[in-house]
Amino acid sequence: MGGPQVPSGTQLLMGGAVNFFMGYGIDAVNAIAQGIPKITVAAIFQKDPWCLIAHPNTAIKTLADLKGKPIYVSAKAHSSE
Repeated sequence: MGGPQVPSGTQLLMGGAVNFFMGYGIDAVNAIAQGIPKITVAAIFQKDPWCLIAHPNTAIKTLADLKGKPIYVSAKAHSSE
């Protein structure tokens, strides 16, 4: 469990305190943005609405590149479960 004064899963992983942890899709995005060299093993088709996927070899490199492109939003992303 997290909370004040508790290191994040990424901090524990990079510090060698744990070998693996369960996080959220945004953890992977933040790691890339911060240059953190961690590998994400993902269950992409779960209910995590933070995940954006594009086909390889497309012109989509940034969020701005998605403008005017069709974007699929799963019905589960709108669930209040």
